[in-house]
Amino acid sequence: MHFTKYFKNKEINDSFQAFLATEAQFTPVEEYPILPAKMIATNPPHKIMPFCKAINSGRDLSDTFICTYEDDSSFKRIQQKPKRYLSFFKRTAGLIGFDYSVLSNMPLVKQKSQMNDNLSLTYYYGSNNIPIIPNVRFGVDELAEDFLLAIPKHSLIAIGVHGFYKHKFEKYEWYCFLEHILPLLQPTGVVVYGNLNDKIFDPFKKCYHFHYYTPWIYTNYHREAKKHGN
Repeated sequence: MHFTKYFKNKEINDSFQAFLATEAQFTPVEEYPILPAKMIATNPPHKIMPFCKAINSGRDLSDTFICTYEDDSSFKRIQQKPKRYLSFFKRTAGLIGFDYSVLSNMPLVKQKSQMNDNLSLTYYYGSNNIPIIPNVRFGVDELAEDFLLAIPKHSLIAIGVHGFYKHKFEKYEWYCFLEHILPLLQPTGVVVYGNLNDKIFDPFKKCYHFHYYTPWIYTNYHREAKKHGN
């Protein structure tokens, strides 16, 4: 019996948060929960807002997808008490998968843990009828294959390039990343939090639909500048 089913059937403390993926199918190697295509939004977001800004905004968020392209500490509380935030996410248009930091110099076990947290929490909210868009972020290349098996082909996917796109070598890293994932996933669209404004990405743009969203910090900066006549 898989451990998620074990915790579902036993009256014991679920300290592993197995409830996040009790009904999931799992990838063959690391057993990441697989995100079913039926959970994934069919249309790109109208708006995107980071969780740390949305949670206390008081705005109508029914047309806004929530992302976590921000410091991990800003959304750590969701992982600690995921059920508490169900009602909040139900008031939004949907959720982009969790952007836990996965750095190539992390120990492999930590990279896998971060990747699992992304997929498990994303699965949980998707299983509660909140539209999701998978956030594609994995660690070193040898971990990619099993992670990508958790994401259905021919669906929307999301990436966050803001803050990782300042130097030429980073642009080439993103090129290699897209060259890897796009042929495998063949997405219907790629939601980009930030931009891919470099001619090296032009071959991808001819084959795939990219949807760009200005990071909230820039949107807010220009709004404030306009307010003050700058």
